[in-house]
Parts: sequence; C-alpha cells; structure tokens
Amino acid sequence: MYTPIILGTGLTGYNYVARTRDEQQEVMQKSPQVNRDTTYFKEKMQTIQTSDELLDDRALLRVALGAFGLDEDVNNRAFLKKILDSDLTDRLSLANRLSDKRYLAFAKAFNFAGETAQTPDTRTGSEVAQALADVESADDLLNDPSLLRATLKNFGLEKDVGNTYFLKQVLESDVTDETSFANRLGDARYAELAEAFGFAQKVNRPDGIYGFAEIFEGRVEDFQTAEDLFDDPEAFAATLSIFGLEDDQYNIDFLTDVLNSDLGDPESVANQQDNPNYVAMTKLFGFFDRAEAVANDWTFDSKLQDYVDVMSTRMDEQIEQPKDLFNDVRLMLATFNLFDLPSRDDRVSFASRILESDRDVPTSLVNSITDPRYQAFYNAFDFTEPPQGRVYPEGFADAIVENYLDRQFEIAAGEADPTMRVALSIERDLSQLLSNSTANDSRWYGVMASKPLREVFETVFQLPSDSFGTLDVERQLEDLKARAERFFGTDKLADFANDDNLKELRRRYLVQKEALNFAPVSSTNVVLSLLSGASAGGGLLGS
Repeated sequence: MYTPIILGTGLTGYNYVARTRDEQQEVMQKSPQVNRDTTYFKEKMQTIQTSDELLDDRALLRVALGAFGLDEDVNNRAFLKKILDSDLTDRLSLANRLSDKRYLAFAKAFNFAGETAQTPDTRTGSEVAQALADVESADDLLNDPSLLRATLKNFGLEKDVGNTYFLKQVLESDVTDETSFANRLGDARYAELAEAFGFAQKVNRPDGIYGFAEIFEGRVEDFQTAEDLFDDPEAFAATLSIFGLEDDQYNIDFLTDVLNSDLGDPESVANQQDNPNYVAMTKLFGFFDRAEAVANDWTFDSKLQDYVDVMSTRMDEQIEQPKDLFNDVRLMLATFNLFDLPSRDDRVSFASRILESDRDVPTSLVNSITDPRYQAFYNAFDFTEPPQGRVYPEGFADAIVENYLDRQFEIAAGEADPTMRVALSIERDLSQLLSNSTANDSRWYGVMASKPLREVFETVFQLPSDSFGTLDVERQLEDLKARAERFFGTDKLADFANDDNLKELRRRYLVQKEALNFAPVSSTNVVLSLLSGASAGGGLLGS
C-alpha cells in the first residue's frame, strides 16, 4: 500500500500534505494495486444491473465501499444489500434511518431501488457555477441532485429537494402569468426560482430540426436583418445551436459581418471562414440578397421560408429513423439545403451512412468526417437506440473512483498519523452532514454520530471523549452548542462551512491534538472539564 510523505506533525505536517496532496495522490493512483482496482471499476461498473451483481464482485465492491469510507463493511453482505436496496423515497427505509449518513450517500449513488444511479458530487464551487450555466431545462436541473440541492439552498427551499414533480411545475411556471403555478403558491421564493432559470418559454419545445422550424413558423418575415435575429434570444440561440456555432453567442460584431456577407464575393467574411457552417447559416437567412431585392424591387426567395413550409407538413409525423428522412424526397432536399451539404455523386447514401453511424464509436463515420456541416446535420437528429437495462450517468464511475482515491489517500496518511486522516476529511464530512439535514439540532446530532467529526469538535472544545460520550444526548447537544458559541461566536453548524471558520476549526484541532500528545491529562482536569459544561471558558485555545 502507498505510504504518503508527511513532514512534521500537527499543523506543520498537515500544511505539507495539503500542499503536496495532488502530486502524492497521483503517485498513489499509479501504484499497481490501486491502478488495477480503479481501472477494473471503470471498465466493469457500466454492466452492473443489480445490487447482487455489485456485491458478488469483490473487486468492484472494494472500490465502491472505499469511495464512501465504508471499507470495513466489505464482508457484511446481508447488511449492504439492505442498504443498497433501500427505497430512498421512504424515510423509514434502512438507509434513511441510519445515523451514519455515509450509508445513505452510498445508497443514493447506486440507487438500485430507483431508476438510475446518481453521480456523487466532486465539483468545486466554480464547477458548480459552470454546471448551472449549462442547465437548459427543468429536467437537467432535477436530474442533478447535488446541483439541485445547491440551487434550492440559495432560495431557502431545501425542504423541497425530494419533491421533483412539484419542483418541475414550479420551474416551468411562467412568472409573467399571475395565475401560473409558482405565482399561486403565495411564497415569492418559488416565483424567484422559476424566474432565475426562465424555463417557461422552453417547455414542450422539440429539439433538432423540428424545434428550429417551430420557432420560425409563421415568423420568417419578422427577420429582415441580422439585428432582428439578435433581438430574438430564442431564435438566435436556436440558429447557433442548429449550426453548432454556440461559442459565438457573444461575438455579435463578427456574426453581423458573417450574416450580412455577399456570398457571391469570395472575399466576404462568411466565405473567408474555415468552418462552412457560417456560409450555410448566411445562405439560410440571405440578409444580403434580401436587402438587394428590396432595394431593386425584386422577388426574394427565402430559403428559411421554404424550409419552414416543408417542415410544417411533417410536424405530426416526426422522423424516427434515417429511412423516414430519405423516403420523403422533399424533406430530404430541404434538410440538405438547410445544412448546405456538399454535392457529390453519393450524396444520399453518404448522408444515410452519417446518420446511421454511432457517435460512441471513435472510428465511426460521423467521428471521422472533418466537414462540420455533416456534424451539424447528424446532431439535428437523434436516432440513438435507447439503452437497455440500467444506465449510469456520464462520469459516474470516474466520480466513484475519484472519491475512492481521496479516501484511500486519507487512510494511508492515517496509518502514519491518525490525526492527519481526520484533518484531511473534515471539509468533506462536514459538507455531507450539512447536505443531509437542514435543522441545526439534527446536524449536531449528526456530529455526535460521526466518529471523525465528534473527535474534531470534542478536541477543539476540550471535552473529554471517554466521559463526554456517556452523558445524556440532550446534555451533549447543549454543551456542544454552548461551546461552539463560546469558541466561535455561533452555535449554527452551517457556519462552520465558512472558509474562515473551517480553517480555524482544523487549525485548532491539529494544534490541540499535538498539545495533547505531549501533555498528559489528569483525572482532576477531566472532572473539572465535565463540571464546567456550557460555562467553560477558553482553555488552551479559548476564543
């Protein structure tokens, strides 16, 4: 087993490990046993359909348990099966009843009693912000439990985290309509939540070529200039999306020059771009040709109008497989024109092969073709066969392995210095505890149930662990909150997630543990500490 390098003890040792952790953990990951286990987990996990299959594969189970700090339960099959098969919607199920919330996190991740697994959250604050930016529908948010919890917390609505049907109605409410669901609830926070995401305008909007056509149906003449397109956020976003040009959404000056290009001029901006999708987009709207036609009183033939007209005849009979497209010649040609697919002798058969190729196979035609017009053409359709059996979300195995590596590094560090293992896990353990409960007292009870967190707070608050744990739990709760107020100026456990408080909590724990290692505690001191209770003053690290 890999042994981390720890230079010094206490705060000095921790600072060195924290500073070098990424490099040391990378070395650990490459060690033969760890590399073998994690590689196997990533390759095999996607095939696991039931809790029995996971429990029967010891190598998989070792990583799965290790990711949640449950390594010692590897032989406890009957108990683990009850955990994994718990109905998480039932508050009386075993996983929900256990005070040790690692088991609940374990059950939530694999979720064998539910429809799909749920990727454990390993994201930083900036990554969470990016994930929110990528949310495009209510379902996107509701299907990301950790992101949903973080979002609801910002609006003070954590209690609704499990009520997805209710939240979907809220999120898809049109806040401009006084009779909408969110507005009728009488709690302004729900309307604020709906307004923040603005999903109402996107509800029931089909994707791909149908969604694009529906946006412009009956409105083509509203788009006379590039500025008209920019002034309509929905149409603008749909246009960039259909051509795969989303990265240019803020490059308005450039897009203005592209869309106003004279395609008859080889030196025009659109023609000068390496990506032919700029030309395809410019052809579709024909703003330059339209302006010329208006100036000279000519007839303007709108390619966009032609496309919308063709699509309108197929709205009730959508394309479900490639042959549906190629059996309708008018629709096929309109789609080819939309994406400005190049003329070639095998144009139809080649396009068919593109649509029939598999995006998940690196050597497939769609992944091999370099012409971005075919990429956009492929992306406008969804002919992927629905997966059979249990499906794991993208990144599931990677997230489990990442958690596993974190935990194994902490275990290895703990073998050299037990205090170091606790110090390295404080932030994660505290975050998990806070996410599982919203009531302050319940959170403190969670501290009592967590061996590492109990050690941290008992050490920092100078409470004798041998005697304090024998007190009535209500007395323990009272003392913990009182000393938190005295030492940190707050008895709200959530306040310890604040960066400054968290760093100070860890610092005091490390300094106090190091001091205790060199200062034997007399029985008199133990009795005095217990008797002092909530009125205890600073001690070694008083406030």
